[in-house]
Amino acid sequence: MTKPILISIFGPDGSGKSTQVRILARDLIIRGFKVKIVWIKSYHTVAYLLSKIYEKLRRVTHNAYGHVIRIDAINGRINKSIWALIEFISILPLVLIHVYIPMSMNRIIITERYLVDSIVSIAYTLNDPNFCSSLVAKLMLYLIPRNSILIHLDSDYKEILKRRGNMTDPKDFIEFQRSMYNKLSRKLGAIRIDTSKYSIEQTSEIIRSRVLKSLTSIKVH
Repeated sequence: MTKPILISIFGPDGSGKSTQVRILARDLIIRGFKVKIVWIKSYHTVAYLLSKIYEKLRRVTHNAYGHVIRIDAINGRINKSIWALIEFISILPLVLIHVYIPMSMNRIIITERYLVDSIVSIAYTLNDPNFCSSLVAKLMLYLIPRNSILIHLDSDYKEILKRRGNMTDPKDFIEFQRSMYNKLSRKLGAIRIDTSKYSIEQTSEIIRSRVLKSLTSIKVH
């Protein structure tokens, strides 16, 4: 048996997160681990409802899928702080239900989108690249379990465009994401993999070896 653990795979849209999460989950299940895949990202509950209201007022920016990614009407320090606080309060029950309770049942949680992704998303919504240093962002990072394995997948815009074609998000959005993810990745000491330089199989092998090594190091007897 191993201690309950969380594996957070994060990075810009198009970096290969979904594919690698599925491959890793399959590999761990084959090895006898109990695994749950979790997907948590902005906007959460109240924040989502507010984003739909702003969308009706045509004061938002959409991504390639038509989802709201920036709310142009939110400006000023107080309004930005209120929005960030709403997001934080909204995400707490989701973290408890989808992460901490399953972990208490001895499951390994693999997140395709989790708190790091939420921070990046909120930062873009608020047009605030310094959000990751805010109190709310620090509180969100505090919710990441201490024994987590953090994996940062990155890819340049040219490769993302090749992979996603017409469904590629605007370049400024992708570059903003990449900048924020790189900043948080360094801060958290995450394992960083540039997927534009490796095949899917090579990337999955790197992830698999690092994860299995980490799981072995925390075995309990």
